[in-house]
Amino acid sequence: MKHCFIIPATLLCLFAAGCGTQVEKYQGQTSRDDVENMGLNNEVTMEDENPRSVNKVGHTWGLKQDREMAKTAAQQLEGVTVKRVIMEADQIWVTVDVAGEDEMSDEERDEWKEQIGQAVYKAVPRYDIHVKIK
Repeated sequence: MKHCFIIPATLLCLFAAGCGTQVEKYQGQTSRDDVENMGLNNEVTMEDENPRSVNKVGHTWGLKQDREMAKTAAQQLEGVTVKRVIMEADQIWVTVDVAGEDEMSDEERDEWKEQIGQAVYKAVPRYDIHVKIK
């Protein structure tokens, strides 16, 4: 009677142990080694694929480059001096001084805002541009 109970229990343990070792082979399972090696090209070069890695900052992406392009684009218009560029998510606010702004009518101010906004948009089209003449 004891053998009738021990043999099935042993087979059940062996079956459960066998299934447990193959869990890693299922699609979607990751091991610690997989996580540590994410972003590596291959084992030969060991270079990162991620463009936002520390050794590529400043060359391929960044708010600093976008801010400089926006500032340069606005200042290319004659009489425009950029005072501040603020970026947040997909919004960019450009505060400028325009030569002779004290004598401008509201229509002239709106025209300047439109011209400056278009110049900045051509430089960094992925942002919604807001221009303030101060």
